[in-house]
Amino acid sequence: MSKRVKITVLKRLLMDDIIHQYAGKEIEPCARCKEGDVFITDGRKVPDGFCVWAWADIFKDILMVRQNAECGSADKKCQVVSCSDGFRPVIFLVEPFEE
Repeated sequence: MSKRVKITVLKRLLMDDIIHQYAGKEIEPCARCKEGDVFITDGRKVPDGFCVWAWADIFKDILMVRQNAECGSADKKCQVVSCSDGFRPVIFLVEPFEE
């Protein structure tokens, strides 16, 4: 079992067509994180500065990586996941972190 997990922000998306149709206002990309931001966690606590909404969305993937379960990446160790914000989702890479 990996004691800690590294979460890297890969990409912030903006779903312009959906925003235009359903939001009724301008929306900016997620301001909670930027591409390249890195968060380290033991899987039990939300890292400082990490979005709690995203944490709830990807928590099961954090646990899978922490338990060394087979994941969907080429090396079977990492998981690429996203938060569930339909207007401005954020894509994360979750991987084991060894010091």
